[in-house]
Amino acid sequence: MSEPWETLIIVGLFLFIAGFFGLFIWVARYVNKRDNQSPQQREELLQLAASRGWIHTAWVPGGGDRYCGGGPLPMKGTNIPVVDQIVGEFRGRAICCFEYHSRGMDADGPSTVQHSTVFAVTSTTSVPRLVIKRPRALDKVNARTDALFGGGKVIELGDPEFDEAFRLIANDEESARNVLTGPLAQFLTSDPRAKEEPLRFQGNDLITWHRGRLRAEQIEQKLNYLCDVLDRQPAQAHHPA
Repeated sequence: MSEPWETLIIVGLFLFIAGFFGLFIWVARYVNKRDNQSPQQREELLQLAASRGWIHTAWVPGGGDRYCGGGPLPMKGTNIPVVDQIVGEFRGRAICCFEYHSRGMDADGPSTVQHSTVFAVTSTTSVPRLVIKRPRALDKVNARTDALFGGGKVIELGDPEFDEAFRLIANDEESARNVLTGPLAQFLTSDPRAKEEPLRFQGNDLITWHRGRLRAEQIEQKLNYLCDVLDRQPAQAHHPA
């Protein structure tokens, strides 16, 4: 092998190793930032709740029970504790947000705590369980498993733009089509927030969630999005069980 090729291989190997370690450090810092809460961030959370007249409770046993029905919470559960629960009113609707802590898994079993944040807004219209999120390869397999616990099935709306952008999972196909007829489907396909924020309609609650801690600067952004969705929910969305 000629010397120039040997030099290129060595340089390439060095760059690969440096890039790998750089990526590892970036991921570690990102996860640390996402999953940790500084005293200042906690104080900002408490100050926001107080300024809006919301009620903050540090730990609520059973606070997650109402919102079970899919990730990040279990499909079903009782006495599920939540952390930093905030309840109150926003844009004329009852709201609730909180952290849910679960255990991650590694090769040896349970390891790190996973922090997830849940936001919910209550509507006067009741809708059977309906999930709208970005498509993933295993959605259909997971939906079949979840269906054993009332998780519904994957449905195609028949709108090519919507079906390409989202995965729709519902217990009641007729109700799902009623909810997504007209303005709501158009809104979701045109609003960039919809690509990043999963939605779960469940009874009178509309829920979104993400991995990480509850941050003061996120709360009104998430609640505004949920309220914007509910503003476009058709009044006839309710479908009797």
